[in-house]
Amino acid sequence: MARYLRLPAHRTILHSRRQYTTPPKTYFQPLDQPPPPPPRTSFRILRWSLFGVTAFGIGFYMHAYLSARFGLDALEELAGEMDPQDAMAMQGALQDGVEVAQARVVHAFTHEQATAVLRQRAGVAVTPTVVSHVCQSPSNLPCEDTWSSGTYMYLKDPSKDWSEWAIFDGHAGTRTSQALKEILPVVVGEKLWESGCMQRMYVANDQRVWRVIQNAFKYLDEEVLGEAKRCLEDDHDGLRPAEKVSLLSNMLSGSCALLALFDPTKCVLRVANTGDSRAVLGTWEDGKYVARPMSEDHTGFNPNEVDRLAAAHPGEDVIDPKTGRIFGLAVTRAFGDSRWKWSQELTTKAHELFWGPAPRPNNVIKTAPYLTAEPEIQEARVQTGAHPDFLIMASDGLWDLMSNDDAVACVQLWLEHNKPLDIVRRLKTDMADAKAHPFGGAEKASSPPGKPKSRLDFSFAGHSASDVAIEPPTMPDSTPDAVPDTYYDPDQRALKWRVSPKHFIVEDDNAGVHLIKNAFGGSRRRLFESVMTIQPPLSRDVRDDVTVHVIFFGVDAKAEAKEMEQAGGRE
Repeated sequence: MARYLRLPAHRTILHSRRQYTTPPKTYFQPLDQPPPPPPRTSFRILRWSLFGVTAFGIGFYMHAYLSARFGLDALEELAGEMDPQDAMAMQGALQDGVEVAQARVVHAFTHEQATAVLRQRAGVAVTPTVVSHVCQSPSNLPCEDTWSSGTYMYLKDPSKDWSEWAIFDGHAGTRTSQALKEILPVVVGEKLWESGCMQRMYVANDQRVWRVIQNAFKYLDEEVLGEAKRCLEDDHDGLRPAEKVSLLSNMLSGSCALLALFDPTKCVLRVANTGDSRAVLGTWEDGKYVARPMSEDHTGFNPNEVDRLAAAHPGEDVIDPKTGRIFGLAVTRAFGDSRWKWSQELTTKAHELFWGPAPRPNNVIKTAPYLTAEPEIQEARVQTGAHPDFLIMASDGLWDLMSNDDAVACVQLWLEHNKPLDIVRRLKTDMADAKAHPFGGAEKASSPPGKPKSRLDFSFAGHSASDVAIEPPTMPDSTPDAVPDTYYDPDQRALKWRVSPKHFIVEDDNAGVHLIKNAFGGSRRRLFESVMTIQPPLSRDVRDDVTVHVIFFGVDAKAEAKEMEQAGGRE
């Protein structure tokens, strides 16, 4: 198992002048141990193509401030000297600093400032035939969602290499979702390659491929659970208590996992799901895009899950029919969550000796495990052409607010005003402009001709980054006085709002930002500003962490993909 725990923290190409060459540090390395050997070559055959302004975690607005205060070249030089894990940790620290400052001050956001906050966590990835947009809006601090996006380089041909996108929705902490982001895509890719699945002739719903993916999910969960269990049961293993606390922390929290795999040669999309994140394919039928579910939610409201658990645990009332929860947990499949997979005695030991959470009350855990990490898999042949398919992947924070049909309609509206590659071209212009004018002072060439500019005065932690161009709204009903369509939910004990296409608006060239903004109010400016203004811990009663991938197939992005690949390895 240790070979999978010795991986860098994130797999992206930073737009720096240097290529990373130093060996990564192990994620679980105790402080008093020497650095581990470099990872196996399986990790090195992953190409990660995330294009942001300098790096995803900083975002353009944070980046503009840092460029002016410390110098863009200095930041790039610093990132270039670091190994990938340290560089990503720096990005994360910068992003966390912005969010902590927001939570401390609770600044009353304007529309422009709320949009800037969303754009801080937005980015785009490109392959020769696919463009994917990503955005994340945290409600927890730190955010319990993580995500992944990349391409496996086993076939050594960008036109044939498989791509993956993933969302890991954590709960009861961030450790499990963070570990999955770093490990699960690598494990799945390695297992698919070693078993010959990437080279197989296409067979619809190929059970061999499906089993390899399912077994990779289960293997990883069982290995990490088993290692944590062994350290609890063995009192003479030589590990210090602090090391055991660190090791156990990955299993005491939990996470869902939603993973999409795309074979561009055969135009085959496979989606593996564990938990209640969701994937929906937008496919063209009869003059519009319609929603095709690519996953099922694993909750106690899913009859198939209720039947599965009843058969596995006869005579036990495992699921509360009113809440759909399994002994208090909202999902019926997940990684980690040892309290639902270990005996009551083992959980009690972790609680009493290593500060783990208390066992479930009333001794309800009798025939564990009650959860599995095994995913369900769905498959589709992707349609390209005049109206190519797109895939929406999101954590349940989006689906709590928006239906499948409305999400697809929202992306279709976006496509009527944008093309998937527009943002790549704008980001290149913005990146050059940020270097030349970090605090503005020059008109941005990236804005469409004839459109006026408003100016953003975005303040945080006592500082201001002004003169960053924000495009005005493009829909006629985007007024502060739009009907709020809100109501008080006595069960949630919070003000809620209804999401409907009548409130949709198009004003962002990132489809992920577009989806989240419309889920948070759309044209109802005052509602959107308020939803974005509320901060942790109160925000958790209003909105969940939200992470969105919007993946556009059938895009001719060969030139952009090649340029980004060259930029990532440029000296």
